[in-house]
Amino acid sequence: MSEHIVSVKNISVKLGDQVVLENVSFSVDEPSLILVVGPNGAGKTTLLKVMLGLIKPLKGETQVFGLNPFREGEKVRRLIGYVPQKDKISYETPLRVGEVVLMGTLLRKRFPRSISRSDVENAQKSLAYMGMEDKWKLLFSELSGGQQRRVLIARALSSDPSLLLLDEVFAGLDLESQEKLLDVLKLLKENGRTIIIVEHELDPVIDLADKILVLNRSICVYGEPREVLSEDKLKPIYPCLKTIEKEGRQLIILGDKHA
Repeated sequence: MSEHIVSVKNISVKLGDQVVLENVSFSVDEPSLILVVGPNGAGKTTLLKVMLGLIKPLKGETQVFGLNPFREGEKVRRLIGYVPQKDKISYETPLRVGEVVLMGTLLRKRFPRSISRSDVENAQKSLAYMGMEDKWKLLFSELSGGQQRRVLIARALSSDPSLLLLDEVFAGLDLESQEKLLDVLKLLKENGRTIIIVEHELDPVIDLADKILVLNRSICVYGEPREVLSEDKLKPIYPCLKTIEKEGRQLIILGDKHA
């Protein structure tokens, strides 16, 4: 590739009096799934917001598809689909699923914003991609947690982004919802999307990860799973780490509380 998908060089971020990221550098060079883990307060969500151009570092350089998210934020955000930890959708507002998905399209439009037939078709395709096409007219607030998560990913996909940023989308989901979401991520990978996903544990995303980034204000380890998944490398960051056997394979439990 002529340019990195994501390039982060020596960035440091201070929020209030606290340094939350310090001299962070990494790059994503080809379509892949990057799993970002780290203890509470490690700066994981802040890192995503830097890539989105929502938080400006004290120093360092960030590029997404060769663009600076702070000078060319509008262009960058058209290339990114983002699912935050906590969405600001009001449950008091009776929004239907279709309206929630279309919000992703509206947010990327210039004023005056309006919805076209093509926008509706793309939103319906995104919902179908998530296996939720029959939920278009239902109230968003009446869906299960797993269904809501899939609708929010459909919203992020509605403008056909090249890069997907997901912040703890597996948190609190039951096993069935986790499996459905894993199937979606696998399909997205197969279709050449780049996904950067923040989670507080390795499982259940680990089997799909091309690389793992372990963050604790600075980057502790970044590489392929076979390079990262050793107690020697992870124990200094996760002193409560333990290894268990699950379905015939060794599974590392990081043992950190939810961020």
